[in-house]
This record gives sequence, C-alpha cells and structure tokens, in this order.
Amino acid sequence: MIDAIANTLQADDVFALLSNHAVTVALATTRIAVAFQMLPIFSNQLVPALVRNAIFMALALVTIVVHPILTVENVGAQGWLLLFAKEILIGVAIGVFFGIFLWAFEAAGMVVDTQIGMSVAQVLDPLSGHQTSLLGLFLGRLANYIFMVAGGLMLLAGVTMESYQLWPIHKVLPDLSQAGIILFESEFSYFFHLMVLIAAPFVVVVFLIDLVMGLINRYAQQFNVFFISMSLKMLAAVAVLMLTMGSLIDLLVFKLHDHSEELLDILRKLLS
Repeated sequence: MIDAIANTLQADDVFALLSNHAVTVALATTRIAVAFQMLPIFSNQLVPALVRNAIFMALALVTIVVHPILTVENVGAQGWLLLFAKEILIGVAIGVFFGIFLWAFEAAGMVVDTQIGMSVAQVLDPLSGHQTSLLGLFLGRLANYIFMVAGGLMLLAGVTMESYQLWPIHKVLPDLSQAGIILFESEFSYFFHLMVLIAAPFVVVVFLIDLVMGLINRYAQQFNVFFISMSLKMLAAVAVLMLTMGSLIDLLVFKLHDHSEELLDILRKLLS
C-alpha cells in the first residue's frame, strides 16, 4: 500500500513537472531531437514517431533533473527564441559530426556508380528520402547498420548528454568564433577525405579497366569496347566490394570511435 502511494506521488510529481515546465521540456528535447534526426536511421520509415519522440522525451527529462530548471517569468519571448536557436545549433553540430560517416559511405557509392556508368539506375532510399545509386544505397545501408552494431547510438547519446555540461539549457550560446568556423570547415574536409578513401580502390580499378579498353579500342577498333567495359567495370566493382568489405567495416568502426573521443574537445573549441 505504501509503495503504491509512493509510486502515485512520484507519478504526480512527474506530471506536475511536465505541466509547470512544458516549455522547458520542449527546450531540453530540441537539442536531442535535432541531433538524432540528422541521422538517416531515425527517419519516419524506420522508427515510428511515437517511439522516436518517447526516446527524445526520456532523455530530455534526465537533463532537466540534472540541470537547473529555467524560470519562465525571467525569460521573455526573445530569450526563448534565442535559447531554442542555440539548442538547434548545438543539435545540428552534433548530428553533423556523427552523420559525416554515414553520408561519406553513401557519397562514395555514388562516386563509384558514376565511374562505372551505373548512376542512371537511381532508386529511392527510404532512410534518407532522396534518390541515390545502387552502390550508394548499399554502402549507405551498410554504414547505418554498422553504426548501430558498433555502438554509434550509445556514443551519440553520450556526447549529446555530456554537451549539456558544456552548454546548459539555461545559458545562451555566445557568438561563433573564427576558430569555430574553421572547425566546421575541417569537418567537411574530413567528409571528403573519408569519401575519397572509401571510393579510391574502386576508382583505381575502374581507371585501369578504362585504360586497357582504350588500348584495345586503339588497335582493335572493330570491338565495341563501350558495352564490354561497362560489364567488366560492374564485375570489377562487385569483386572489389567483396574484397574490401571487411576493411570498410573496420574503417567505419575505427573512425567512429576515434572521432567521437575528440568530439567534445571539438565542440568545446567551437566557441572558445
């Protein structure tokens, strides 16, 4: 009986907290929701909205318990807008730093498909919601699955929760410094570096096939090297994919854990 009353009181306290600080709960949820929804694995086609919003709300309640609660009377309309804009900015920054790995794999697949002449075969990716090539779809799905299996969601949740220690919800974000802009530029450079690193084995093999086909066309012009080279390049791409599958998985896991360890330092320098 006593336990039931205690549970009822705890539930009443939670509902009272939600009713009295609804805007604060929404503010705490914003950073988490934006960071997670930047990733394709939290799309509407994969995770139902009810489940997704419940996860965001649960994490937001934890942050409210840990950090001071905003006093609504002391924050005007302009202050709330600045706070929400700050939460969106931080969520986008965290989402970009983690989404780079997933986007790089899909972009590398599209580069390879362009080289082998398969970019015309566009399909709709239900995770990202846009058109992509066949190999881009495969590598993108592979990156998403490995991201979940390798503990990427735990790393994302941990970094997002720890970011509240750097920038609590009741503090307005200061202006971005020049060093912060340079850090964003370095992350986009890291994206292209990773994309080229993934696509390089495929592109080198395709280039060698084009070179051989060019020599054949030079001395045996009766052969239709265009159709022959397309078939050879598709077979070579599949063979390279089978040979490099393990290396691609190891690369994603290593880069993910290595980059996430320095992510908080990157976010701290963003506004230093």
